[in-house]
Amino acid sequence: MTPIGASAPGKALLCGEYAVLEGAPAVVSAVDRRVSVAWSDQDLPMPPEVAATLELAQRECGPVRRSLRLDVSALQLDRVKLGLGSSAAAATAAAGAVFASNGHDLDEPASRQRVFQCASKGHASIAPEGSGVDVVASTFGGFIRFVRTGERVEWRVIEPPKELLIRLVWTGQAARTSDLVRKVRQFRGRDPKGYRREIDRLSTLCTRFADAFEMGRAADVIASAASYADAMRVLGESAGAPIVEARLSRVAEIAARFSGSAKPSGAGGGDVAVAFFVDLGAAEAFEMACKDQRLHPIDVAWGATGVRPC
Repeated sequence: MTPIGASAPGKALLCGEYAVLEGAPAVVSAVDRRVSVAWSDQDLPMPPEVAATLELAQRECGPVRRSLRLDVSALQLDRVKLGLGSSAAAATAAAGAVFASNGHDLDEPASRQRVFQCASKGHASIAPEGSGVDVVASTFGGFIRFVRTGERVEWRVIEPPKELLIRLVWTGQAARTSDLVRKVRQFRGRDPKGYRREIDRLSTLCTRFADAFEMGRAADVIASAASYADAMRVLGESAGAPIVEARLSRVAEIAARFSGSAKPSGAGGGDVAVAFFVDLGAAEAFEMACKDQRLHPIDVAWGATGVRPC
């Protein structure tokens, strides 16, 4: 056996936040900022989701008997997480390294599916509140339409509208997803009808977004994203959670000024926003205006390759 490292991409959720936890579709893209792992003979500390995945993967296909050294710097800025799914990418890369080291070809669909199963279980053992959409993106790459119904996960690779331009902006404020999700769940407990009303609205809008995205209707994607951002804001206000806080609102206002739209990418509360345009000049002007407001455009390539050996 030859120890082989692996890398896996981060992700940006384009639409489906919160609603995906209730069975609605989400659209996610892998991005070319990657987490890399390499084997070490030293007894290194590892994040709990990596340690859990490592144990599961070795149980599945054979031991490697080493620790993993992680490089997550591409998904951070000044050592602050950008909100691009670094923990899911780390778990996926860890599983990929175990399978590759045991002679499995990570390009084979069956091997990738086994990597996904191990990474998904390992990650969920530490962060059970998630849908698993980030692990799917890190494993399989590309643009993905994802649905989770109970324990059943369905996904397919899709192509973006040809004229659609997507931009990513770091707000400068890290968010704690678990805190926001907890507040939304508390809202569900104290006001089930109100929660259902807001989730139904989000579900309708993310289905509209996913259909428009898959059918190549860029203008409808932009309109649906704007509506989804507003629905996320209303959910946050109802739940007492700062889902669309001041920085994210500012990004959306700037995008609208240049005939685009923007919304939180992920649970909100800061982290990153994703913006949509059809005009290159408008997208570039948007990024310049964000910089003027001390917001930080992030250069990424969309639809990146999934887990791979390195």
